[in-house]
Amino acid sequence: MKPIEIIVIIVAVFIVISVISRVIYKKVKNIPSCECQSCQNRMINALKKFKDDQDDK
Repeated sequence: MKPIEIIVIIVAVFIVISVISRVIYKKVKNIPSCECQSCQNRMINALKKFKDDQDDK
């Protein structure tokens, strides 16, 4: 194997591990991953409510 192939493999493994660890972290901390439409709608509504509360002040 050439050094560039080893570097590409290491970077690819790092990316995969980081994505998997991010998903696991969000599941453990009960943070929505915003993958489903209902989570996105909930986040949008929460932001609208927060902005409205800020405008009232």
